[in-house]
Amino acid sequence: MSKKAKTIYGILPLLEKRWSPRAFYNVDIEKEKLKRIIEASRWSASAMNEQPWNFILGIKGENKTFEKILETLADFNKAWAKNAHVLILACGKKNYSHTNTPNPTYLYDVGQSVAHMSVQAMHEGVYIHQMAGFSVEKARELFGIPEEYDPVTVLALGYIGNPDTLSDELKEREIQERTRKHFSEFVFEDQFGKKSSLF
Repeated sequence: MSKKAKTIYGILPLLEKRWSPRAFYNVDIEKEKLKRIIEASRWSASAMNEQPWNFILGIKGENKTFEKILETLADFNKAWAKNAHVLILACGKKNYSHTNTPNPTYLYDVGQSVAHMSVQAMHEGVYIHQMAGFSVEKARELFGIPEEYDPVTVLALGYIGNPDTLSDELKEREIQERTRKHFSEFVFEDQFGKKSSLF
């Protein structure tokens, strides 16, 4: 299934085809591909080169980590994420390591590292769906995450599957056309809310 973005201006083909499916085939992701996807996160930019991201990696059938991450998900997400081959819990370190003072960009930096992963994943033919619908408290409990780290998001990784495997509600979301805001709604100049003359 393809949901190529209908862009106004040309962008990289990998970015055109990147989207977040919920239908996954229950097949393994090759280990070398998975290593390259995670490698991409290492080379993301971060404030002071802090690299505040940490990942708890769950590969289906290899240990209990996959099931533990699945347990943290909201029921709505559990219903489809169980078919992914990999679940990753992304966490962020709240303070700088060298000063132990608050790092105001740690969430931004974790997001950048995951974005790098998503682009590399598309290059590998693997799709990622990022989720905010999970229990931070359950994640802390199950994995013993220290207070100086925040669970940020859960990623489901896999090969894209058939929308017919989803509930009617999810299938409808899966096949609907992708949309985005127009530039005039988010690119400003002179003052906030005044659209840029570039567009």
